[in-house]
Amino acid sequence: MYKFKPFVFVKHDSESSSIDKQTPRARSGHRIVCDERYLYSYGGYNPWVPDDDRVLVDDKIWQESRPLFKELWRFNLTTEKWTLLPGRENLPNELASTAVILRSGKLLIHGGTAAPFGESCNNQLYVCDLDTGNVELLNVRGTLPDPHYGQALVCHGPYLYTVGGTTGFEYSCDIHRIDLRTGVWESVYICSGRDITEPGGRYRHELAYDGKMIYLLGGGTSLECFGFTDIPAFDLEKNRWLCLQTYGDLNNNPWIPGPRRSHGSVQYTDPATGEINVIISGGYTGIHVYDDVWKLNLKRLQWTCLKKFNTVLPRPVYFHSAAVTPAGRMYTFGGINQCGSHFDSSRTSAVHSVWLVIPKLTEICWDAISYYYKDSWKDKTRDELINIGIPLKFIKRLGFEN
Repeated sequence: MYKFKPFVFVKHDSESSSIDKQTPRARSGHRIVCDERYLYSYGGYNPWVPDDDRVLVDDKIWQESRPLFKELWRFNLTTEKWTLLPGRENLPNELASTAVILRSGKLLIHGGTAAPFGESCNNQLYVCDLDTGNVELLNVRGTLPDPHYGQALVCHGPYLYTVGGTTGFEYSCDIHRIDLRTGVWESVYICSGRDITEPGGRYRHELAYDGKMIYLLGGGTSLECFGFTDIPAFDLEKNRWLCLQTYGDLNNNPWIPGPRRSHGSVQYTDPATGEINVIISGGYTGIHVYDDVWKLNLKRLQWTCLKKFNTVLPRPVYFHSAAVTPAGRMYTFGGINQCGSHFDSSRTSAVHSVWLVIPKLTEICWDAISYYYKDSWKDKTRDELINIGIPLKFIKRLGFEN
């Protein structure tokens, strides 16, 4: 029986033990984005795909790119069906710890590393049309950032900012931006130690953005991870770093999330208050893997541990990826689950989701209809769905374009 469950993770029917099923293989180091209809998964890494996997054994692109996945997958959020998009041959070879962002229906792809990690890094910018799967290398000029992986992106007006990353040997917290109208790169801030507020170099951090400042959340190096008691923030108007104190959840122990890298992060606007919140999930210290989920209110810099709302990841995980729909539903896909010691860890292809807000009644109704009719959508035409009263905006979520 269907039951609406806000703030509780649910699993989607995407993980299969069948090696014949056309679904993404378990992976880590990939990136996902969401719109109202689809989850898109780009790249990823898995050194343990068996040689006898019958689906992949004749896949020439996989054989050339392994252990990296030269793939862009699309997951329908209603039908829970995966589709491998065309154009794989045009994707770059650096497919792990890439930075991606969704903008105007296009996927912007920057950075990343091939295997072995750090031996080949990327500093180019690719644009992928998610309707056609067409991938284009953007023609750029100016002062490009150094090739890195594990950096993070944020858009501010016509500019795309990239922050931090690593070559595999050195770690940065430099900021560069590209004007998407002209294709011109420029340096914004190069950390040199001239200001004590400059954050330490890092990779696999996450960013938040409130229209004025870029907030730097976690991340680390091969030897350390950064915490959340004080977080670095870059003021875009004054072009300088700040160190901001956050406030803990006094009803939880610990009050503030522990240091970590390779965690998931999304941000959304609370429909009730209009305030921007950031959600971090999972992550890794180098020893410990987290299953916790925390909310940071950017206006008050207040942390809330969501465990009190029964919001906790199904298993401890890191090197996963998270994204949120416009309606406020967060999805996670893949990553490394830890069972016992680090050496017992295994990758997953599971998709989970959780409502971060109480959605509109129409979304709750669509959830219920999707639950009961999930297996019968394929037998219905667009006109039949209209005739039984399904609004067109929800029909489009099934894959009908008009």
